[in-house]
Amino acid sequence: MGLGDYSQCRQRMSRGLHGVSGRAALWFPAFHSVHRTPCGTWRIEAQEQARASAPVLEHLRRQLERAFQRAAARGRARRAREAVAAVAAAAAAAREERTRVRMECALARLRAELLELRFQNHQLARTLLDLNVKMQQLKKQQDLERASKSQSPEDDTMNPECGNA
Repeated sequence: MGLGDYSQCRQRMSRGLHGVSGRAALWFPAFHSVHRTPCGTWRIEAQEQARASAPVLEHLRRQLERAFQRAAARGRARRAREAVAAVAAAAAAAREERTRVRMECALARLRAELLELRFQNHQLARTLLDLNVKMQQLKKQQDLERASKSQSPEDDTMNPECGNA
């Protein structure tokens, strides 16, 4: 390996896996900076680091997966609680509406009964007034009959028009 080979290897190492200069150390942020060794050695170290980090990464992946599952379950539970609350609110609103409708119906029946009672009251008042007028007429008629009977019999003979009625 000559000097030219070594400089090409350094350029490849500094480009890293993304092909951007100076970013090779960002690929494995948990490890120390890369030692400047010939390319073959670096690849072996990177593979060893990748093998060593696989269980850690798998553990992190499982933890993230569980965290997402818990968050999703909490979200489902929250949505379920919200749905139950919405259904309960709708049921309460429906009960209130039924109660309001029943009360309105009861009030309408009471209004109708009151109007009927008012009409009957007017009829009774009219009937009482008519009865009062008839009683007054009968009283006058009775007074006239008494007055005519109290007249002497000679008055009856002289006045044939006021005869027995």
